[in-house]
Amino acid sequence: MLNFKTIPFFKILLPYILGIMFVLKFGLFNNLHLLFISSSLLVIPTYLFQKYFKSNSNFKKWIYIFSTHIFLFLLAGECCFFYQAKHNSNHYSNHVTPSEQGIIGIIDDLPVVTDKFIKFSIQLKCIETNSNWNYVTGNTIVYLKNDSTINLQIGDAVFINSKFSYVNEPKNPYEFNYKTFLENKNIYHVVYVKPKQLSILKDMPNSFSFMQLGAAIKAKVVFILRSCHLSQKAFSICAALLVGYDDEIDKDVMQIFSHSGTLHILSVSGMHTGLLYGLIIAIFLFFDKHDRYKKTKCLVVIISLILFVFITGFSPSVLRAALMLTLVIVGKTFYKQGNAYNTLLVSAFVLLLFNPYLITDAGFLLSYFAVFGIMYLYPIIHRQYVFTNSIIQWFWNLILMSVAATVFTLPISLYFFHQFPIWFAFSNLIIIPISIGLMAASALLLCCYKIAFLKTVLVYIINSFTAIMLWIAQLTDNSSYGYLDYIAFSKVDVVCCILFLLAFFLFIYTKGYKQLMALGVIIILWLSASIVVNYKHLQQTELVVFSVKNKSALVLRIGKHFYIDTKKLSRNEFHRFVKPYLLNYSNPVVIPINCDALKVNETSILQSNNLTVLTDDYAAKYIIVSDNKEIQLNSLHKTKPIIIADCSNNYNFVKELKKRCVKEGLVFYSVKDKGAFTIKL
Repeated sequence: MLNFKTIPFFKILLPYILGIMFVLKFGLFNNLHLLFISSSLLVIPTYLFQKYFKSNSNFKKWIYIFSTHIFLFLLAGECCFFYQAKHNSNHYSNHVTPSEQGIIGIIDDLPVVTDKFIKFSIQLKCIETNSNWNYVTGNTIVYLKNDSTINLQIGDAVFINSKFSYVNEPKNPYEFNYKTFLENKNIYHVVYVKPKQLSILKDMPNSFSFMQLGAAIKAKVVFILRSCHLSQKAFSICAALLVGYDDEIDKDVMQIFSHSGTLHILSVSGMHTGLLYGLIIAIFLFFDKHDRYKKTKCLVVIISLILFVFITGFSPSVLRAALMLTLVIVGKTFYKQGNAYNTLLVSAFVLLLFNPYLITDAGFLLSYFAVFGIMYLYPIIHRQYVFTNSIIQWFWNLILMSVAATVFTLPISLYFFHQFPIWFAFSNLIIIPISIGLMAASALLLCCYKIAFLKTVLVYIINSFTAIMLWIAQLTDNSSYGYLDYIAFSKVDVVCCILFLLAFFLFIYTKGYKQLMALGVIIILWLSASIVVNYKHLQQTELVVFSVKNKSALVLRIGKHFYIDTKKLSRNEFHRFVKPYLLNYSNPVVIPINCDALKVNETSILQSNNLTVLTDDYAAKYIIVSDNKEIQLNSLHKTKPIIIADCSNNYNFVKELKKRCVKEGLVFYSVKDKGAFTIKL
């Protein structure tokens, strides 16, 4: 059972995380630095007061706890402030102009080649502003129009003559916010470049950087794998398994692994780092059964983890796993009474000190909740039944660990992905061993790729393993029996679900009355919140005209029934722009429609797709104009409808239609310019 008295870092981490959440919701505090300094000065006297004052009153203890929590709360704000690179006086954003500028930067990550663009990240060095060059800091992403004559490598210095572009806010309700995603990584602009606007600077000196060294090692591994004539799917999966290069994995393959519950194997993460850790521990156990060289073992593990971090190009998931395992091995070596939960929280606190915005990263949350689940739940369910056969027991342990991790990551995965893989235990049981074999074969290929015979054999093995793994993953890629989709899960659901899991397992462990009462209260509050939200949704009627490039798409929501006209959208467009809206509502009933007129109560909605003349007879309140269809506006002066031009119209048509609406005194809305049109009916 968890004893929070033995986990002091829980009391430290909680107010710190609350401070981060406050900043994310409301922004940085006013007079932040003054408040932080004041709280820092307050902690010292309250500590001395509670330690040396002879009174037995709890007052001195509570005032110290209160001042410490305020300090940690404000510390989160300070860390958020200093993490945001734009607060640096030399940051490039202080020199950005609306026109084209000269930009000099160093490519610091592996360029990704797509059909249209070469995408790469650069570390900015200089920017030209008003004919003056300024030394700057910061990173940005460059999209270069694909040109086979340009060969870009990590460490190349490039000169670009272009302008910085702001990343747009999402134009559709509940659409993924790419702008916020980039800003949390300290990227505030992107640059679009034509080949003639870019040149490589051959003679520019480049200072040594551990980050660039790690990225160069990653690029070398990817280059060797690419040159070994693996199948495209095998190459992309092996590159992801070994160094976390997942940019070339096909979207359908990612979807298959997601539906099978094994998506985690396609990125270098805690599993891969844990395998390395376990391998080194096993080697030492083989010749050092009495643990006489435990300090040597600790040093070897730490050095190996650091090298692995380098080879994977400083992958964030590997960094956090390596830090966690480093603290574990140091604790076991020097502090025999160390608490594993405390070690877990210390590693999370250290990472959040350097980057508070990791709290919004799904991978960060999933990895820590998964480890907590394995640490807490696995020992409980493991001792329920033990097999005498060691091989069966190994597979059984693998299933139990998968179940333990999945149970505690359930709230996070439902919130971010809105799906649940039904056969996750079966899929992990088979695919994880195959992926381990695939990793071993790929690592061997890196060592022996110059030996023709071994290279041929290993390529055949890797291609075969990949084909088998994909076939197994595809077995569960069916919404009828493989996975649950369209699961609405809000932030309130996340909090209630986490509290429910903790209360449930505490009750199972203690069989206590208080735990049972707490469990009942949580269930009642969760159900009450869900009933209120669902009732509100059932009473609402809403029209949404979506913003999709060169396409028309609309949804009319009446309660939980969604009448959608999205036939012109591709599957990817539907999942990107429309599905996030549907996922906000429980049990949506989706009804495809194909009509030019809709009527809800007294509100009429008309589409102009097949109509050239509109009369007063229909008395439409909203008219949606699509595909550059001309409509007569002079007959609408009595009904005064709102004219909505969707994204299937070109700019010239929209511009002219807007002028005509102004002339006729009609309200006009351009989805192309303003984003999705959303209104409660």
